[in-house]
Amino acid sequence: MRTSAAVATVLAVTGAALAWAPTASAAGTECAVDPLGTAGLYAEFVEKDSVRHADSEGAVAVGGDAAFGTANRSGFSVGSRLTDADLARLPGGHSLVVGGTLKANGVVLVKGSGTAGKVVDASAGDGGFGVDGPIAEGPSPVDFGAEFAKLRTLSAGWAGERPNGETAGGQDGRSLYLTGADAELNVFALSAADLEKAGEIYLKVPVGSSTLVNVIGASYDMTAKPTSGVWISEGGAYVQDDYDRHTDGHKSIRSKLLWNFPQAETVTKNSSAWPGAILAPRAAVTMTSGHINGSLIAESLDTAPGAETHQMNFTGCLPRVTTPGPVVTPETPKPTDTPAPSATPSTTAPAPEGTGSPSATPSGQPSATPSGTPAGSTAPPAAPEETEETEETEETEETGAAPAPSATTPEGDLATTGSAIGPGVIGAAVGALLLGGGFLAFAKRRRRA
Repeated sequence: MRTSAAVATVLAVTGAALAWAPTASAAGTECAVDPLGTAGLYAEFVEKDSVRHADSEGAVAVGGDAAFGTANRSGFSVGSRLTDADLARLPGGHSLVVGGTLKANGVVLVKGSGTAGKVVDASAGDGGFGVDGPIAEGPSPVDFGAEFAKLRTLSAGWAGERPNGETAGGQDGRSLYLTGADAELNVFALSAADLEKAGEIYLKVPVGSSTLVNVIGASYDMTAKPTSGVWISEGGAYVQDDYDRHTDGHKSIRSKLLWNFPQAETVTKNSSAWPGAILAPRAAVTMTSGHINGSLIAESLDTAPGAETHQMNFTGCLPRVTTPGPVVTPETPKPTDTPAPSATPSTTAPAPEGTGSPSATPSGQPSATPSGTPAGSTAPPAAPEETEETEETEETEETGAAPAPSATTPEGDLATTGSAIGPGVIGAAVGALLLGGGFLAFAKRRRRA
């Protein structure tokens, strides 16, 4: 009986010590899978009007009117990378939904079908075509008003999440470092003005974690500095994000990255690749060129020829939102002496040609056209270089440049659990075990006696 009492004491004291460990996530609320709801099924989800060219690899939904491929007879293709499972989840199975009038020139539905309130052939009947693929006129299967009401509530709610990641500015005056260590959710808060000042953005979080970047302000313009790209750290090196030429870890971080613009009325994207999902439910979004390696949710959308969205929808897990609280006021990024990564040769094989813009004749498939050179893992340029998007059908690994360690950037890239036990907790646990051992030894001596 005395031995049992000693064991009970050990367990009680040790359990109390271990209970002092911090919680796994700073968010402190229940995680919601597929937090974007219906909008998360689409590469482009637009409440009002949309003007598009080039292509979207995923599904597209527009609540208002759409003008696709009409400028300079550029054409527009939809859904080239959708899977059967993707199509099965879409409302009505449609890869293209337009609530109002679709003015179409050279629109190719590579996979799936389309529906619109009205379809207008804008090819001028000179040998071109309006839509190549099954499309019908009818009511929208998506209630855009209801969906955007929910999205605005979510956006405002997430803007109140307490940041647990660190933002820091580089010694070159151009770099912005976002560094998080939580294995579940890393939250950052930035003013739109501070984000605009970044020539290069560096993100470092554990593989498998979700990342929420809240950008507070009425407008954001990526062309202001301008920003030349986003670098993601995985495997000990920062690598510039650009389509599929990355490790699985890099892609995991990108697929669970969400940029939240709860207040923005305008958002402008430049020619640089932008990884992750962009939630701007109140904003008129303009894409001057380049591509989004993720998805876009916006009030309205206007793009120049060459701007694309890719089938890399958000797969992260974000806090459940019921009633939004006050928006967290961002702090100015702290200065850091971390130097920008130095150049490292890429070990990636040349990329094969990918899917380009649709051809001028109906074929059921867009013509394959090479669209530029891939981004390597070189040091960030002093000024952005206009490069067209690189498309691939094979996934290859790419190495980047390793940053020097600093106080603001944790050494190494090992994923942390978010519930690491500090020295004080370890000491308490050890003390509890030693104390319990004393109880056991004392009990044995009494039994022998």
